[in-house]
Amino acid sequence: MLISFYAFASESIDLMLLKSINGTDEPWFDVMKPVISTDYFAGIVGISPLILNRNQTILSFGLTLGEVELLKLLFHRPRPFQTYNWVVKRANASGYSMPSGHAAMAFEAAYIWSEYFPQFSFIFYSLATYIAISRIYYGVHYPSDVIVGSILGYVNSKIVSKITDSKTLSFGFSCSF
Repeated sequence: MLISFYAFASESIDLMLLKSINGTDEPWFDVMKPVISTDYFAGIVGISPLILNRNQTILSFGLTLGEVELLKLLFHRPRPFQTYNWVVKRANASGYSMPSGHAAMAFEAAYIWSEYFPQFSFIFYSLATYIAISRIYYGVHYPSDVIVGSILGYVNSKIVSKITDSKTLSFGFSCSF
């Protein structure tokens, strides 16, 4: 009984946030839609730190992408525009909704960029947050999708960073150029 109450309450919060973000016209999201809404954009953002640390980026990107795809298959959550006729669909998206791959890649990259340029971490995380919220605004993700995706990207990058901190991985690859 208690679990069903929490599930209902969290779903209500998810839908309330979706309505408030998706139900408004925000030109600052519309301007960037042609770039942000593509699947290629998520991949490019995810691998953007390659110039900083190739192995750390490849490991973080691979781990995050693998987990995102596995969780999408496990949850089978339809996208908001597929479930609710009041959702304004502002971008195309296919496949399942949970978790957001765009949010995961944005926070994965933000973590790595922030490691190398901590003085700009506010900018990196602000951009990642902008990307995550845009997915809700476009009607292709629920708020919980972007929260889970953001946490996945951040945590995976942090774990990989700790593993690769010694600059040599246990299976013999050097992590420095």
